[in-house]
Amino acid sequence: MHTNYSVGSDRGTRVVSALETSLGWLLSSAARLVQRRFSSKLASYGITPPQWGVLVSLWEEDGLSLSKLAERSFFDGPTMTGIVDRLEHAGLVERRRDSRDRRVINVYLTEKGRQLRAVLPPLAEETNREAVAGLSPVEVEQFLRVLRHIIRNLS
Repeated sequence: MHTNYSVGSDRGTRVVSALETSLGWLLSSAARLVQRRFSSKLASYGITPPQWGVLVSLWEEDGLSLSKLAERSFFDGPTMTGIVDRLEHAGLVERRRDSRDRRVINVYLTEKGRQLRAVLPPLAEETNREAVAGLSPVEVEQFLRVLRHIIRNLS
C-alpha cells in the first residue's frame, strides 16, 4: 500500500509517494544501483561484490579468521564460508588452521589474490565517481559522514 501526501502550497501542490522520502527505500535503491554497476565491472574478473569485500579485508589484514571476516562483512558464518569457498576454488585465497588454536581457520591471499589489488580498486573508485558525479567534494564528504553515522546508529 502506497502512502501519499501533499507537499507545497495549495496552488501547485503535488502528491508525493512516501517512498520518495523513505530513508530505507532511498538507501536501498541507491545501494542496488551502485552494486549493479560495480558487479558488472567485477564480472569480467569473475568476482562478486561480497567476494570483493573479503578481498579488501584480506588486503588490509591477511590471515583473518572466517569469523572475523564474517563480522567485518556483516555476513553470517555459513554465508561467509560459501564466499570463501568460491574464492578458494578460484585460486585467490587459501585456508589454514591457526597455529595457536587448531579450531580456528584463517584465510590467506594467494599470489593471484594479491595481484588483484592492483586491478580491482580502480574499478571501485570509478564506480564511486560515477555515483557521486555532479556533487562537490564537500557534498561527497558530508554524504559519507552521514552514511557512517547511520551505520553506527544501527550497528
